[in-house]
Amino acid sequence: MESVLKHVTDYTINASRGIGSARSISEAPTAVVVLNYRLPRFTPLLWSQARLRVCADGGANRLYDELPRLFPGEEPEAVRNRFKPDVIKGDLDSVRADVRDFYMNLGTRIIGEAHDQDTTDFHKIIRYIEESTPELDKTQLKVLVVGALGGRFDHEAGNINVLWTFANSLRIVLLSEESSLTLLPAGSTNEIHINQTFEGPHCGLLPVGAPSLSTTSTGLRWNLDRTPMSFGSLISTCNIVESDVVTVTSDVHLLWTIELRYDMDHDMSQVFSDCSRS
Repeated sequence: MESVLKHVTDYTINASRGIGSARSISEAPTAVVVLNYRLPRFTPLLWSQARLRVCADGGANRLYDELPRLFPGEEPEAVRNRFKPDVIKGDLDSVRADVRDFYMNLGTRIIGEAHDQDTTDFHKIIRYIEESTPELDKTQLKVLVVGALGGRFDHEAGNINVLWTFANSLRIVLLSEESSLTLLPAGSTNEIHINQTFEGPHCGLLPVGAPSLSTTSTGLRWNLDRTPMSFGSLISTCNIVESDVVTVTSDVHLLWTIELRYDMDHDMSQVFSDCSRS
């Protein structure tokens, strides 16, 4: 009998819920990883829910430069002092010296690994989380990654590859303002609990690592029934979620992606005010 692996969106990007609700919704421990691309405007909401906050090399520049713009009524340095990463890690060939020194003076740990040119900065951070944070329960930990999607496609491909590399050890979610991506392991019934306040309806199932000879789903408008999938033939894109729970079983790891409905025109001032006081 196949095991059931639950995927629960127990974090929020929904500004209307406010920061207090954001804290109460997350039950599992959460880590936030900041990569070196444009950050979603809901980054402060994720930050407030995290037990660990890590920047990958140039991701520290993004945090330093972009977070103050979300709080136009505050002094930039006050925002930077509040959103201090626990760790900056990577080759350290992208983080600016002024940014590195600023956070180091606040107590951020700086870890360089320039000797390792076979793995990406993102890979190095996930390995660090896996091996060097004994205080976090890895069986429950969820790693939320911002700045992972968009920009150069080779960077995106490298980020997706990390999902496969750590498929059997950590649950990792890549996030942009438009969508989220996560890996569904083979050999289990993946039970995906949809947060309909901001997830869906559009979604997709992609056999990125290898062709699937048999994938079955429930809860979608166009379900799969022991269906083969591969690039060059059928893949499940532009599908629609039609249930609060979607199930997926497959003979290979699949990439699950779902649309995020983030209100770009929402008045964020109150949310950011709440976050400022947190």
